[in-house]
Amino acid sequence: MNRKQLLILVGVLVALIVAGAGVMWSERSAWRSSSAIVGERLLPGLVVADVEKIKVIESGETVTLNRVDGKWQVAERNGYPANLDRIADFLAKLAELKITQLEPLAESQRARMQLLEPKAAPGKDAGTAVELESKDGKSVGRVLLGKRVFMQTQTTAPTKGAPQATGRYVLGKDPSSMAVILDTLQNAEAKPGPWLSRDLIRVSNAKSMQWSSGSGKPGWSVVRESETKDWRFADSAEKLDNNKVQDLVSVVLYIALGDVVTDSTKGGFDKGATLKIQSFDGLAYTIRLGDLEGDMRYLRVALTGEPPKVRVPGKGESAEEKDKLDKTFEENRKAWMLGLERERKLESWTFLVPNSNIESLSRDRAQLLPGTKKDEAKKS
Repeated sequence: MNRKQLLILVGVLVALIVAGAGVMWSERSAWRSSSAIVGERLLPGLVVADVEKIKVIESGETVTLNRVDGKWQVAERNGYPANLDRIADFLAKLAELKITQLEPLAESQRARMQLLEPKAAPGKDAGTAVELESKDGKSVGRVLLGKRVFMQTQTTAPTKGAPQATGRYVLGKDPSSMAVILDTLQNAEAKPGPWLSRDLIRVSNAKSMQWSSGSGKPGWSVVRESETKDWRFADSAEKLDNNKVQDLVSVVLYIALGDVVTDSTKGGFDKGATLKIQSFDGLAYTIRLGDLEGDMRYLRVALTGEPPKVRVPGKGESAEEKDKLDKTFEENRKAWMLGLERERKLESWTFLVPNSNIESLSRDRAQLLPGTKKDEAKKS
């Protein structure tokens, strides 16, 4: 081997060493970068207070939550109030989510990991996009949620059933890598219903109830002298089943909605039953029942009247007791009035409510009478 050949060989060896070192350094840098990212927050710098809009997008469905004058609303339901607890919990989770694993993601693998953009992909391969915006419309965070991660534990061993989802694959700013988070984010749904405020009305201290069918069936009216007295028919001495009337009282103590109807012409209320309730507190509720829609029923509510402004002192109260009870009454009344203010606004809306929760409100007069011995035998 002559000198020229030796120099060429040495040059080749040096080139190979330099190339190898470059590859090792690149891999080590990537490893260091990946290691640095694991344990960090998925959305660093996200400030929950800055979020004024939340959009959840799935294939074919979108829900938009806007904060207007400090109050959250559901845009797809004509601005109906949103569920504040659900939104607060969702944003808190997003702000605290940490990356527990980071893996490279080739473009060809995105469908398998359900990380395709929902607007452009079929449902089974598309992810769920969560977009957060500030008041000026600027993005303050975006995440694409993909396939759920399942982990076998002692509680999900083969003998104890299928493994439970413990996390999810997600895509952040870098489209070339996907992260794993230890939360399934089940609340990230693009359906408006789950994001609506669940409370409708809470009717307490019912004094009288009047029912009309709207379809020609005999109506009824019942009253009671106090909350501890039994119910009786207002227009006759005919005996009723107090327990059946009390069932109605239990139903109207709390009615929760299923969904809000944006088309006010729907419902079939012209032939539906109406229940009017007067309370000992001076309030009057009107509940109108409409048609069935699957296992849901159309419903409308209205509230009139004014609750007492002062408390009626009890017998034998001392001055100290009276002051204490009056102060408590005033504090409770403020919260009460806020609730009534919300309920008064419900009159302009049409709702869908699970029929199984309110079907007893459709009882006609015959269904309030005591059961015959034959009926009682059937029950037993």
